[in-house]
Amino acid sequence: MIKRRVDFLPIIDMTKLDSHSRMTETSWEMRLARGGAIFGVVGASIFFLLRSQVLGLAFGGVDAALISLALASGVGLIFRFTANRLAFVVSYGLLTLGCVAQMYLPEPRTITQLVLVTGLVFSAIYFRFMRTLPALAICFAGFLIAGELAYQHPQANKVLLPDGFSLRGLWLNAAVGFLLLNGLIAATLSYVVTVLETSRRRSEENERLLKLFTELSSDYVYQINLGVPGLMPEVFAGSFERTTGYTLDALRKKGGWLAVVHPDDRQRLEHVTPKLLAGETVVTEYRIISATGLVIWLRDRIRPVYDAKGEAVTKLMGAVTDITERKAAEEQVENLAFYDPLTALPNRRLLLDRLEQARALSTRTGQHGALLFIDLDHFKNLNDTKGHEAGDQLLIEHARRLTLCVREGDTVARLGGDEFIVILGELPAQAEKAAEEAADLCQRILQKLSEPVTLTFRTMTDYENTCSIGVAMFSGHIVSVDELLRRADMAMYQAKADGRNLFRFFDPQMQKLLGERLALESDLKQALAGRQFEIYLQPQLASDRRVTGAEVLLRWHHPERGLVYPGYFITAAEHTGAIHDIGVWVFEQACLLLTKWAGGAITRALTLAVNVSARQFRQADFVDRVRRLLQQTGANPKLIKLELTESLALDSVDETVAKMLALRELGLAIALDDFGTGQSSLAYLKRLPLNELKIDQSFVRDITTDQNDAVLVQTIIGMAQNLNLEVVAEGVETEQQLDFLVKHGCPAYQGFFFSEPVPVTEFERKFAA
Repeated sequence: MIKRRVDFLPIIDMTKLDSHSRMTETSWEMRLARGGAIFGVVGASIFFLLRSQVLGLAFGGVDAALISLALASGVGLIFRFTANRLAFVVSYGLLTLGCVAQMYLPEPRTITQLVLVTGLVFSAIYFRFMRTLPALAICFAGFLIAGELAYQHPQANKVLLPDGFSLRGLWLNAAVGFLLLNGLIAATLSYVVTVLETSRRRSEENERLLKLFTELSSDYVYQINLGVPGLMPEVFAGSFERTTGYTLDALRKKGGWLAVVHPDDRQRLEHVTPKLLAGETVVTEYRIISATGLVIWLRDRIRPVYDAKGEAVTKLMGAVTDITERKAAEEQVENLAFYDPLTALPNRRLLLDRLEQARALSTRTGQHGALLFIDLDHFKNLNDTKGHEAGDQLLIEHARRLTLCVREGDTVARLGGDEFIVILGELPAQAEKAAEEAADLCQRILQKLSEPVTLTFRTMTDYENTCSIGVAMFSGHIVSVDELLRRADMAMYQAKADGRNLFRFFDPQMQKLLGERLALESDLKQALAGRQFEIYLQPQLASDRRVTGAEVLLRWHHPERGLVYPGYFITAAEHTGAIHDIGVWVFEQACLLLTKWAGGAITRALTLAVNVSARQFRQADFVDRVRRLLQQTGANPKLIKLELTESLALDSVDETVAKMLALRELGLAIALDDFGTGQSSLAYLKRLPLNELKIDQSFVRDITTDQNDAVLVQTIIGMAQNLNLEVVAEGVETEQQLDFLVKHGCPAYQGFFFSEPVPVTEFERKFAA
């Protein structure tokens, strides 16, 4: 197919081919000339020998001059004399031959003058008129000398002279006439040859300039003959090797031009083929991988050439230019236009474009986005005291840290001075969750930027700097770009007004919710140390309404909010990691209570159920902590049940089973809390080393009014009995619910029908007396 082989590229260097052709042609002419010279010398020698033998002629001076000229010319051809040297030998040899011949004649003869004219013509052609003047002088002198010698010629008295002419006058007349006529001929020939030579030189100069212009306008010019198998292009002018780094042989071994074209640009070349075959001139730019591994940008102007009838494209001609430097300059200009030169972050111009893209994406997906306006605290003081060089170092380092904080795809830009912008896209569609993710990132940025920075300027080290962040949430194009920036800016100034090293949201309601959450998280850090937690107990009873134990529940006595229930603060505790210490404290309190009850006749048999959070259970040392607390408190592990949620038990089942087995080896029982509310799997349930199932209160609530709930509860009770598991029904609030559960074989209950969670002292008074 034509499409796969239109490489548009040079493969055969025609300049080398032309040079080789000229060399071949010159060698052929030289061989012919040398052969002719040898033939002439040998033939002349044989001719003179036969002439002297057959005719009996004596060998004279003319014969000697003729043979000498032939020998000299032959030697020049054989030994490759230069053109000027060979012309000198021939022209002055002919002049000598003519002069010598005249000296043996009683009167001027046409044959000798013809020899002299031939020598002058050679001289005029090769040496021009000024250098031919000595030859004219030799001819004139030869006539005069021949005239003087004519008196001594044996046949001098037989020469018929015109009236009034002497023999000297005849030779003088011939000398003057020869000088005038042949001087004119020599001058004319010299002029004509000079004009022709000047024209030739101009033509060569024009050709040289044309070649130079070609090299300046493009690095090489090529042609592709579409009828040649393989479509191997030919180079007409320029330097293919200098441009690409490849020799033509090396390119063939690589597999052709497309093998060195950058993989990302090959399809671009294939797409222009139909246009070329349709007769269009195409200008395309693409990259190649040079022989040294460098990426080279080329600009290729390709023009189709039709056949003689103008019906079909038979050739492609193109000119290639190396535009690597231009591309580098364009990239530099683009960097200056769109990137901050100090930090290499996007500048305001690119920031606005990215923000428009983020808003457009939010419109399509329905997700939220966030704009963070970050301003460094007290940056002006650093610039004023330590100079702009130190400030620049700080900006560069903070730009690097900001980039490490965000996700791939988010944008960090420098707005100017010490102001940075972060664009967060693809946040959750739910506004509150989106704000939480934005808040988490703000916390990371505050922490990262507050770490000490080592500044080498003027031996400054460990400079601490904080920042203030304003956050503006957006969804779609509801709010303009300018308004978003204004909102984020206002929120940032609010953060500064509130004490710096903070972040604030523009939306008052969202800011209030997040503020409450942050305040709650902050208060949680003080709650445990301030002894603000207390355990409550909710009794668990058997079918005969005998108290068998209790579930341990946590309450927080907040100094300002009063009594706070776990549903309000457990999520925040898990988010901050405070749940680890809180969980250990709750388990320790349960162990201490069991140790205390061990001395009572009624309480020594009571069990305690302790809830374990997912983060707490996943700790690598969770089992070891439980073991240590049991050893330290001396509590009986057989009286403790650890309640795990269904989602936790079914997450990483192998690891969960291993920990549950380790806990059971310590003597603890394992209960599966809120059973049926998650994605239950009987296969996993079979694998888990459980002791008890707790029926969630959402099923118990409607067992007397909803047939589906009634069937589900009966199924859970039956399944637990078949698996030899204990069952506890949570959320029992009415006599009817209790009767239903008793009727269908549920052995244990818990709920407000019996008692709400109460402090330990009240539990002991009511149920352990």
